[in-house]
Amino acid sequence: MISTATKIRRIRDKLSRIGIRENNLDDDAILAAYSINQIGNLCPVPRAR
Repeated sequence: MISTATKIRRIRDKLSRIGIRENNLDDDAILAAYSINQIGNLCPVPRAR
């Protein structure tokens, strides 16, 4: 399992690579919206309705 800081860094890196700038979001908001799956791909966090 990867640490939270590493996960945030990877998410921000992947977002910047695809052209999405999330600089105005804090770390908690990033983790609430995005995740890294076991393969290493960026994926959205499912939201409850």
